[in-house]
Amino acid sequence: MIGSGVMALNPAVVTVTLSEDGGRVIATVRGVAKEGLIRQRAGEKAARRVAEQLTGSFVVRGWDGHPRAMEWTDDLSLRLAHGTSVRALVEYLRAADEEGTRRRDVLAVLTERFALPFDDARLAMDRVGGGIVRAASGNPANEPDAVKDPLAWTSYRLELGLPVGDDAPGLLPEQQASAQALLERARRGQPTHGTEDVAVALEVARVAVASQEPDRTRFHLLLEAATSLSVAAEACIARLGQQPCAAEGSQEWVDGVALAAAARQVTAKFAVQPDPELEERGLALVGRIVTRLLGQCHAFVGRAMIDSARCVQRNGDPGRAATRAEAVLADFAVLLDRFEVDAPFDEHIIALEYLLAAVELITEVRGNSTELDALRNRTKHVLDRSLTD
Repeated sequence: MIGSGVMALNPAVVTVTLSEDGGRVIATVRGVAKEGLIRQRAGEKAARRVAEQLTGSFVVRGWDGHPRAMEWTDDLSLRLAHGTSVRALVEYLRAADEEGTRRRDVLAVLTERFALPFDDARLAMDRVGGGIVRAASGNPANEPDAVKDPLAWTSYRLELGLPVGDDAPGLLPEQQASAQALLERARRGQPTHGTEDVAVALEVARVAVASQEPDRTRFHLLLEAATSLSVAAEACIARLGQQPCAAEGSQEWVDGVALAAAARQVTAKFAVQPDPELEERGLALVGRIVTRLLGQCHAFVGRAMIDSARCVQRNGDPGRAATRAEAVLADFAVLLDRFEVDAPFDEHIIALEYLLAAVELITEVRGNSTELDALRNRTKHVLDRSLTD
């Protein structure tokens, strides 16, 4: 029995069965752990840790009981958002550590600006720290692998003052031309067109949000940005097929994070017009992107739902706002059952804070009740325990 999952707090049972087959020894490694609503794959991770300490061939039984060959990998590379780079990520984490930045704030940057899933964000912090430790050893043999462990390698070389290139990919010439064409159409007041290319859509949104052009022109630029983000998001969703949401760390996941962030920026510009209808439509776009591409992460979903409810409340419809907040209760209350014993961590703390925000919004609109009071107290109890465990 070993710890697995987040901070190795989830107990996992790993069984290793050795058998002989034609002169070979086969180790069958099976890991089992209790899973909650959002899978951590704790059993698989525990089995992988044990298997990586063994040598030879492996036959691992899948969930259906049938044996299947597994190839273990020590590849620790991560997929990053458009316009970012391994060097930028490492430099941010090193600076955040020197400045004593709160873990919560670091995770916000890693999961939004760099589009890392929370598991990968924790891995990134670990690998950057690992590179620093290896550099301190003074042994050149401890230099990490540049391909398999690029974060640790970059951190190692920066710590020693060695040169490191910047791998941030820019827009291709044809993508830049497409973005400029869409922006010029908007400046002429032509109907919005959109694009399925995520990089182009993000560039259009970046220019529109930063625009200092006259109000009418800027408004058309923002409309084109919103349309481009929507069309690009729908293309990502279509690529999922029957999948309920994108796999964490996949290209669709990374694109979903970037598109949602850009849609929030565009919506914020609509909000200062002020234009309640466009603000609500912008947040609806954010919600569509988040629920369809990032729906397995309660932290992302909770933010989208609460932002939408608060917008409706600000715009003069408290009843509809409370109804939207009730949807948060329905979806998130299950997290309290999950953390009756184990304390929540990182993304689950964020999710429970959104649950508490939903309770407070409903109470503000409809008044307190025995049920809301019990839910509030229970949520606060779980969150308080996260501060001490």
